[in-house]
Formats: sequence, C-alpha cells, structure tokens
Amino acid sequence: MEEEEYYEDDFPHEEEDGFNQFLHEQARRAPWWMMSIGIHAIMIALCLLIPWEQPTKTVVQEFTATLEQDEVEEEVEEEEDWEEEEELNPEEEPTENPVEKDDAIEADHNESDDNEEFEQDKGDSEDAMSDQNFDSKFTNTAVGLGGGAAGNFGGRFGGKANLVARGGGKGTQSAVEAGLKWLRDHQNPNGYWDTDGYFSQCGKAHGRSGRCSGVGNGPYDPGNTGLALLAFLGAGHTHHRKGKFQKTVKKALQYLKSIQDAEGCFGPRQGHFTYNHTIAALAMAEAYGLTKSNMLKASAQRGVDFLAKAQNPGFAWRYSVQPGDNDSSVTGWAVMVLKSAKIAGLEVPQECFEGARKWYDSVTDDQYYRTGYVSKGDRGARLKSQVGKFSMSEAMTAVAVMARAFMGMERTDPLLRGGADLLLQSLPEWSTDGGPGGTNKIDFYYWYYGTLAMFQMGGDYWKRWNENMKSAIVDNQQKDKGSCLHGSWDNVGAWGASGGRVYATATNVLSLEIYYRYERVFK
Repeated sequence: MEEEEYYEDDFPHEEEDGFNQFLHEQARRAPWWMMSIGIHAIMIALCLLIPWEQPTKTVVQEFTATLEQDEVEEEVEEEEDWEEEEELNPEEEPTENPVEKDDAIEADHNESDDNEEFEQDKGDSEDAMSDQNFDSKFTNTAVGLGGGAAGNFGGRFGGKANLVARGGGKGTQSAVEAGLKWLRDHQNPNGYWDTDGYFSQCGKAHGRSGRCSGVGNGPYDPGNTGLALLAFLGAGHTHHRKGKFQKTVKKALQYLKSIQDAEGCFGPRQGHFTYNHTIAALAMAEAYGLTKSNMLKASAQRGVDFLAKAQNPGFAWRYSVQPGDNDSSVTGWAVMVLKSAKIAGLEVPQECFEGARKWYDSVTDDQYYRTGYVSKGDRGARLKSQVGKFSMSEAMTAVAVMARAFMGMERTDPLLRGGADLLLQSLPEWSTDGGPGGTNKIDFYYWYYGTLAMFQMGGDYWKRWNENMKSAIVDNQQKDKGSCLHGSWDNVGAWGASGGRVYATATNVLSLEIYYRYERVFK
C-alpha cells in the first residue's frame, strides 16, 4: 500500500481542541477592559526586553567672542593736553587770503568710539564708482549743468596702467609712494595731522634721523587732515582694503567723524572755518564714493547738507554760513565736494551748481578770461607778510576752469579755452627768485588746481603743463633716505607759512596722483 504524505496539522488533537474552545469561550465572555490590560501588559514586557541606549547628555559650552584691535602702527605716546592756540599775529592776516584761518581750534582727539564698527566694516567696494570705467555717455554721473559727464573717481584700484599713457612714470609714482609714507609716519596717533606739532612723530615709526622743519598754523588741523586723507584715497587706499596704509586711513576717518557736529560741519566754527569744512567734507565724500561704506554715508551726506546750507542764496561761498560775500577759492573747494558727492550717489541740490556757475561768470573778464578772487580783475591774495615776496598767480583762473569743466561746460567754450591759454603763460616753475620781478613763483595751491584743470583740458594744454609740473614737483622732493624729511616737500610756497610741511606734502602728492585720481570729462 502506498504510504500517504502527511503534515502535523492533519493529525487530530482532541484534548488541545477542547482547551482551545474553552479559552475562546472565556475570552468572548470577558469584559473589554480586561483584554486591554492584557494587551498593554504584553507590550510593556516586550519594551523591557529591548536594550534601549541611554540618551547622551548635552553639555552647553559658553564662550565670549571679542574683536581684536589692529596693531598700532606706531608707538602711541601719552596724549598731550590740547591747549587753545594763540591768535595769529595780526601782521600775518592776509589782504584777501584764500587759505588763512585765524582763530584757534579745540578738537576732541580721543579715538572715536565706533572703532569696533570700523573694524567690521567691509563696505561695498565692488559697486563703488572707483571700480567702474569712465565713459562720457554716463550722463547719470554728470555734475552740474549741460555738457557730458563729470570725471569719475578714476581707476584708483588698478588705474596705474593709465600712468604712462597720461604722462606719468616711475619717477612720479615713486614720489607719490615716498610722500604717502612721510604722511603716514607723521600722523598723530589720534588720527589727525598736527599742522604745527607733527614733528613730535619724527623718528618714531621709521627710524630715520633728524627732526622735520616747517610748521604751519594749528587751526588748520581739520583741513590738513582732509588733504592728507585725500592723498591716500587718491592712490586707492581705503580703510577696509588690505594694504600698508589701511590703518592710517581708518584713523583719519575716525578723527573727522569725531569733529563733525550735529549739523554736519567738520571742525569748530571759528575764523574762516569753511576751508576746514570743505576739504574735510571732500575727503569724506570721496571715501564714501570709493567704498560705499555705511559707516561713512551719513557723515558724508551731513557734510554736503551743511555745505548747501552755508551757500549764499543764489550765489557762492565764503568764510562762514551765508556771509553775504563770496570768493572763488572756497567756492572751488565746494564744487569739488559737490562733484564727488554726486558721483558717490549722495543727494546734492542742483541749485548749488547754478550758484557757483553764476559766481564764476560774474568775476571772469571777457578779454583775458582771468577769473578774480572776490571781484572781476583782481589777481588773488597773499599774506600781508608775503606781499612782494611771491608773485601773483593765476590760481583763481585755474579753479574756475576746473569748476566749469566739472559742471558740464563744453571744452570748446571760450571761457575754458581762454582760461587754459592764460595758464599756459604761467607754467609751474620752482623758482625762488621769480626772474625779473625778484619774487618767488612757487605756489602749490595754484599748481594743484592748474593740474586738475589742464588734465581735464587735455591735448597740448596738458602736455605742456604736465612736463613743467613733474619737473617742479618731483625734482624738488626731499630724497635723502636717511633723513626724516625723506618724501616730503619744504613749505616754501606762497601758502607754506600757513599750511606747513603737511600741507605742502599732501598737496604735491595730490597733484602727482592726477594720472589716475580722476577720469577725464572730455574725450
């Protein structure tokens, strides 16, 4: 018989079947809550058998982050108490002085408490005007009235490629570098340049021998600080870019912010204070334009607002807020401020340019195209003590040509060409006897504005001016590398007695930076 295959469940289990029926019957009769207890008991037993890991205890560590301060560039000495400067000798009062400021200045030289914000400030230099190539079709950056565009900030962060093409060279760039190093080494630890006490820094940072000579008048500190700062900005050095002058620029900006009042005026309102304000405001506007730093924007805008408030309604500027009289020198600095502010994207009232143009037209003769200082036909001003020692220059004509170019006048306009022709008759010359008249012809102020004006005019105007300017300035820079004077210029010019060696050095550096400081208005 064939054997069948079978499975265990095929066998009958009578006893087991009876027990199963009993359990089923009892479960059916049991209340629902007993079933729930049973199920939960089984689940708890299973959970106890699982090898759960103990949770790791989280340890919270506390720490404090601090910002490191920059290392001090030079050894900081104990601060000296600032005493009010003595009033200037009445004999030194100018007949009509385009630079003199005759009252004392008291300023807070404590470092600004926004140092930490400066340390963190990175700006927005990728969008800064200085990084953009200038083109006259950029009418949105035009300054003033009519014409094409107004010269941009130039390629300061790489624009030295323009150096040779525009008439500069290794000699001019070396002179700029030496001048900036001298300024850096003679900056007060509190950020300003001490016009009549800068020599206290001699030998501290660079180890060179001797003590510099040639001081100016103390009330010029805000203006001289602005000039020195402009010299660093002119070569592309800012407070948040890496470089050997970064800390120098930062300290100068902190100083200027610390002496700005609530209405926006830089420095005390004493004497001819608008010179201090306009030069400092120009530096702040350019610093903002180059970096687009939020740390600087409000200060730059307030400086422009105060300048607009100080303008005589419908006309120009002079020594205080709406004094009623005007002059071409302060107005020239004001136009520079407004130009840089407008390019930087700050708010600038259009009527400010209209008043400046109206003023220059009123004091420019239509025969020689000479622009007067306070009236048509005058030849400017000199300190009383310097009358007869320095020949009169065409400084105000140079200022007017520069201002008109930046305010949109066409290059072919007779006022521009006539003024430039006049400047060609008085080229820069380092002459301490002045030729037949026996007077000194050195005037750094004139050379600076003449350089700005003739660079904009271009062509033969620039070629002839540039050759004389380079020779006069570069050849007469202090070149003894073992001397503390190295890189500076003697304050032998017409206004050197007022501005001192700081003024002479900063102004001449600015003239030598013309190759890349601004772009040209005219193509």
